[in-house]
Amino acid sequence: MDKKLVLPGDHLSSAEEAEPGENTYSENDEVYSAGAGENMSVPGRAEVRSRGRTLKQPHLGMPVYCVIIKASLNKAIGGCIPAEEAEGGSRGVEFEAVLPVTAIRTGYVRDLRDEVKIGDIIRAKVQKIDRAGFDITMFGHDCGVIAAFCPKCRSRMNLQERIFICPQCFWKERRKLPLKEGEAPPPEEERRERYPRREFRGGERGGDRGGRRFGRSPDRGGDRRRGFGRRPGPGGREGSS
Repeated sequence: MDKKLVLPGDHLSSAEEAEPGENTYSENDEVYSAGAGENMSVPGRAEVRSRGRTLKQPHLGMPVYCVIIKASLNKAIGGCIPAEEAEGGSRGVEFEAVLPVTAIRTGYVRDLRDEVKIGDIIRAKVQKIDRAGFDITMFGHDCGVIAAFCPKCRSRMNLQERIFICPQCFWKERRKLPLKEGEAPPPEEERRERYPRREFRGGERGGDRGGRRFGRSPDRGGDRRRGFGRRPGPGGREGSS
């Protein structure tokens, strides 16, 4: 493909022909330029290279470090910088990204706030880029929470045997942790229920409901119901209506 100057929003290719790379984004199965520069696209990958000394732009698969600034039931928002910059490399663009609840682990997550909390520092990867913004994911053994702060006293928590422990109030929390190089992944930890389950005891809620459970006799009121719908006959005796 010939190298030519492109501007933000210029069409580069379809998503079937090339996946979005550096300085590009996809929308409606089409790939567009996210910045001004030279079109360096090759078959299978679209890329735009800026001229001169510029900040590194986010691209799909880019490792990032993020500070969680908002958290709700289904998603969190973090302020992100490229991992290369945080590790002493070239500078990059700071941006905000969305962490969906479905992008944390392969298992079921009831509440995202059980996995990450405001103030946590996480390592993640850019998963999606479009006009609306960026999505990140914590899938992968190299992604997870690298620093956590106590929700009670806001002190930085220490990591001991894969559990964060507050040195001030000794509050304990579990997180998805990134694995070190050569470290074997641990078995999936059993998640604690947010609310304890109540056991169902069928004997107390059977046919004699209202008897043993509430301390009433099962025959209470039986005499009254036996003559229901009949009128007293002559002499006070019961008869048919």
